[in-house]
Amino acid sequence: MNNAEQPAAADAGPELAFPHQLAQLQITPQLPGAPPPPSPGMPPITPGMGGAAPSPGMPAITPGMGGATPSPGMPAITPGMGATTPSPGMPSITPGMGGAPAPAPVPVPSPAAKPSGGLNITITNPEQLPALPPGQTELKLVIQPDQPAVATQADGGLGFWEVFIALVAALLIAPLLQREAGKWMSLVSAIDFVRKNGLAISTYLVTFSMGWIVFMIVLPQLNMLDFSFRFSLPPSEVGGPKDVYTLKNYKYLIFGREGSSETFNMLHLAVFLKTIIASVFVTAINFAMCYPLAYYMAQSVKGGSQRLLFLCLLLPFWVNEILRAFAFKLIFAEQGLINTMLIGIGIFDTPFDFFKADIALYTGLTYAYLLLMIFPLYNAIESLDHNQIEAARDMGASWTKIHLRVVMPHAKPGIASGCTMVFMLSAGALAAPQILGGPSSLWFTQIIQQWYNTGGNWPQGSAYAFVLLVVCIIFVQIMMRVFKVSLGEIAQR
Repeated sequence: MNNAEQPAAADAGPELAFPHQLAQLQITPQLPGAPPPPSPGMPPITPGMGGAAPSPGMPAITPGMGGATPSPGMPAITPGMGATTPSPGMPSITPGMGGAPAPAPVPVPSPAAKPSGGLNITITNPEQLPALPPGQTELKLVIQPDQPAVATQADGGLGFWEVFIALVAALLIAPLLQREAGKWMSLVSAIDFVRKNGLAISTYLVTFSMGWIVFMIVLPQLNMLDFSFRFSLPPSEVGGPKDVYTLKNYKYLIFGREGSSETFNMLHLAVFLKTIIASVFVTAINFAMCYPLAYYMAQSVKGGSQRLLFLCLLLPFWVNEILRAFAFKLIFAEQGLINTMLIGIGIFDTPFDFFKADIALYTGLTYAYLLLMIFPLYNAIESLDHNQIEAARDMGASWTKIHLRVVMPHAKPGIASGCTMVFMLSAGALAAPQILGGPSSLWFTQIIQQWYNTGGNWPQGSAYAFVLLVVCIIFVQIMMRVFKVSLGEIAQR
């Protein structure tokens, strides 16, 4: 059974509610020796049966009646009712029904007559047919029944053989993996760190320590290093042809702006050298203040007095560093506590400018990193056997020789650790120089901050920061050579 659809005429009548309606035409060719199947609810239409007419008393359904025009650009396949107008420029293929005249039928030559009961097709407007290729004299119209969709077989997943091979491979490889895992476990268990802390805690500590070092230290420094060798470009040009490596940022630190009359960038180089020298000075002051206190806490005082000293040291550091810097600013101000006392006892007649002399800055930096010097020294000196000190005193050594030849050689890792941390943090400080620095005192980190924030030149700021990092690493190496300690010994303190 075949169904054909044809658009109804736009002016089919006033009773139609929509300008375009579709009508169905049921064509039931009668095969030889087979009666036509009845269609419930559909009036039968039998095309081309050799004079066959509709059944008496049954209305004939005729699509495209009364001057209906098919859609332009599509061939019209309609029963020949004589009133149907074909589309301009397109052939009209009209099955001839019994009793309905067809306009100017032109028979199509066929090689042989079809048996009785076939479908007779006539073609109107043959001049609109497409040109046949050379050597072809027939135009065939093939009507085929709908083919049922071929069901595709769903994927059944893994088959029996795949599962079997996987199980056999697992059984063969499992003993080998078990032996290798046992060897590695024995090696790991032999490590002193794992033996003390256990496998689970050791794995946790190593994993998170390596994660902290990689993601919080190594990767940011590598990103900063990459930035330092690039041009300062707008975001739209990053990654483009102009985004290449250059030494321009490092040249600017040494030689200044291109075309400048000065040979070197004296302003930034002077600030850089001042920052390094001041950091060394702060480190020396910190060591001079903290060494006696650390020795006293480690070798002289015990029990409750020692705990009280620890509490007095820790309690001020519960306050934020910025708040402590502002507290020092109030103390060293012109109307502050120190100037009021000095003027009151007659030392000064007018307030002294502690900020211009950088006294407030050095004092604030020394106090800010006091604990980072005391605790490494305390840990190193506490491990010293007190009998060695008593033996040196019994042999007549002075206190200076005892400290220079007994205590300090033993405390070298703690001294190196404390000096390294205080120097690096002093050179990289920003809050204290910003708050306690005078109008003419500029810290190198303030220039870096200006490049990043005010200037918006991140590559230039990265170059300055990387130079400061390299200098700090060189200082660590110097301290290791002077005190003849390894990096592991420094880290233990």
